[in-house]
Amino acid sequence: MLRPRPNSAVLLAAILAGLLPGLGMPAAIHAAIPQGIAQTSDTTSGVTIAQADVTIAQELLRLVNAERQRVNAPPLVLNEKLTAAAQRHAQDMATSRRMSHTGSDGSTMRSRIDATGYRWSTIGENVAMGQPTAAAVMSAWMNSPGHRQNILNPAFTELGVGQATGSGRIYWTQVFGRPL
Repeated sequence: MLRPRPNSAVLLAAILAGLLPGLGMPAAIHAAIPQGIAQTSDTTSGVTIAQADVTIAQELLRLVNAERQRVNAPPLVLNEKLTAAAQRHAQDMATSRRMSHTGSDGSTMRSRIDATGYRWSTIGENVAMGQPTAAAVMSAWMNSPGHRQNILNPAFTELGVGQATGSGRIYWTQVFGRPL
């Protein structure tokens, strides 16, 4: 979980100035979430992307909120900007064939979220690889203390979900936030 530092505005502006022009994010990631499953294939990398897959996002949201309800934490709502950051990272992990909180371009959770324009007070991220369903990835995260902490953290109010498949493996990203 990150919280902004009081003197970080100048550093953040410099980082964003360097990141925004070269993001190269597909337009579908910026678009409103379509109804149903929408997958595309990137023929150059062999990656299949479940772009803004409402079915998966809503299922993960339902599972997250069920776990939060058990500990009396307030429910989360889906956020389009957090979903864009999550999807970008899931796609990057699938393309680079590695699971990491650091993007193949050196991006961090913070830089990916900031690049969407989401203004936050607290953020967190969960990543996973290989689980075939939303229920399976939630089970894995709930059995990992750090991931479980993000899911149950009452400071978070919003969620973004990303999923992409590359080389036969599914990559997952959850991004948690609380806006300013």
